[in-house]
Amino acid sequence: MKKFKFSLEALLSVKKKKEEDVKMRLAKKNREAEETRKSIENIQNKLREFQAAEKERRGSASENIVSLRNSVAYRNAMKLELLNEGRKLDNIMAAVHAINQELIKASQERRAVEIIKENRFAEWKRQNNVQEQKFIDDISQQAFIREKKASAQRGS
Repeated sequence: MKKFKFSLEALLSVKKKKEEDVKMRLAKKNREAEETRKSIENIQNKLREFQAAEKERRGSASENIVSLRNSVAYRNAMKLELLNEGRKLDNIMAAVHAINQELIKASQERRAVEIIKENRFAEWKRQNNVQEQKFIDDISQQAFIREKKASAQRGS
């Protein structure tokens, strides 16, 4: 019985490699998205702390126009940074979605080749079982013929 050999094995390994590469890109983008989320959370916390400190400061002391202007400018800068990080996160999530679609396609392509391999293996196995059965039948038939000849010679 000869060994099973899949002629498209090279194609299957290329498809697996492509799928792994896409998975790595997806993981990288997911890490990037998580870092951006943490950055947004950090900015939000800074903004809350600043606003609480400003509220406390404004209630206790007299306001001067320069510090008020600086306070408003800093708060606007923080809000702008928050907005930019939100846009960055949106872009990253769009890229994650695109990579996810690419991963789905790569997985389908790999699975299609694997199904072909499984079908060919099943066919190969069936053919080998048929050949093996023929071989066993031939051996049984030869043994039966030898036994019949031996009993015929003993009987004569």
